[in-house]
Amino acid sequence: MPLLSNTPWRQYAIRRRTWWQWAEALLVPGVGLAVALLVDPQDAFTRHSGFPWLWLAPLLVALRYGVLPGLLSGGVLLAAWPVWGDTPVPPAAYYIGGLILVMIGGQFSGLWNTRERRVQELNQYLDQRMDQLARRYHLLRLSHERLEQNLISRPQTLRDSLAKLRDLLASLPPHEGLSAAQPFLDFMTEFCQLEGAVIFAAQKNRLLPDPVALVGRDAAYRVDDPLIRFALDRRELCHVQSEDIDVSPSDLLVALPLTNSMGQLMGLLAVKQMPFFALTDDNLQMLSVLSAYYTEQIVVRDSAAALLEVMPDCPREFAYEVFNLQRVQRETGISSVIVVQIFHPGRNQREAFELVRKHQRALDQVWAIDTTRNRLLVTLMPLATLTSLEGYLARIEHLLGEQLGLTLQDAGYETRHVELSQPAGWLLLQDVLNANRY
Repeated sequence: MPLLSNTPWRQYAIRRRTWWQWAEALLVPGVGLAVALLVDPQDAFTRHSGFPWLWLAPLLVALRYGVLPGLLSGGVLLAAWPVWGDTPVPPAAYYIGGLILVMIGGQFSGLWNTRERRVQELNQYLDQRMDQLARRYHLLRLSHERLEQNLISRPQTLRDSLAKLRDLLASLPPHEGLSAAQPFLDFMTEFCQLEGAVIFAAQKNRLLPDPVALVGRDAAYRVDDPLIRFALDRRELCHVQSEDIDVSPSDLLVALPLTNSMGQLMGLLAVKQMPFFALTDDNLQMLSVLSAYYTEQIVVRDSAAALLEVMPDCPREFAYEVFNLQRVQRETGISSVIVVQIFHPGRNQREAFELVRKHQRALDQVWAIDTTRNRLLVTLMPLATLTSLEGYLARIEHLLGEQLGLTLQDAGYETRHVELSQPAGWLLLQDVLNANRY
């Protein structure tokens, strides 16, 4: 089972091992030996006390850090025998039994550490999905609240503006940082009533001094502004009326870090001028939600670029989830499955296709393809095994029989699946789709 290789948690664990693990492996048995000498100087290694208590020190090290540090602790006891031992030659049974106990404890520790890391990686992925859903929910709620006034006062709706922004981002080359920053700021100026604002890009969690987008005549913005520093420390929208704010006087009204769902700092939006009545909780929340949508669309575009080169008609969100789950598979060994559901021509094709599409799981990503002959439903099942796939197909079979009175054969239903753990999974998926599109 592969361990996490390039995650920040793994890098932190390696640094911790470098500085503390080996030191504790040497120190803990030394402390145990000192205590044993104080209790009974004639039996420093607790051979005659009914239980070899001194071996609890290497065992604790092995349970905490693994086999190798535990064996090092056992080596400390072996090295100390010529000094405080009661026989010239170390007893073989005493040390062999202790080392076996330490190796068992270290193996147990390694297995549970691996399980813990897998759970942490899965929870990180689920938290990321939850954050994306929360942002989309807030965007939907706010757009509904302001729909009526937008239709009256603006030439286009929020949905049309977001679609235009998304299409603009998709037309630009990937991996260009905060691309379309100026059109995005112009859009925010119209929708959130900004009169003077800039966007700073970020590299390696540090803001670049030159803004990449500007609205208004005043271009005197500083990345070391007190409100900007305060917002970067909290990683959330801050304004002049924020609670617990204790900074020097600032020229800005609002500072909003642009972060994606993985917590990466991509830039910052600084607002210097806006109408007094626009500085409301609703407008600030709209500013935050739209900025989160913008940064998330950049991440989706960049992450999905490789897959979209192979399959240009693939939805960006679908390609992004494929990329994300492939990363999870590489780091934890837990795979996901893409199932291609094929609906062959027949009088029940449309009804069966629509029924199955409406009953997809909430966590799944769905890509519907309607060709001149077959209808395809490509379903990405996150963190699913082949056993989960069998259960899913059994549910589809039951659904078709219960709702339409059809068997899988009557519905013209056929499936192909691709596991993300397979090499060149994208190419396999492309072959399956090309074979069934026509």
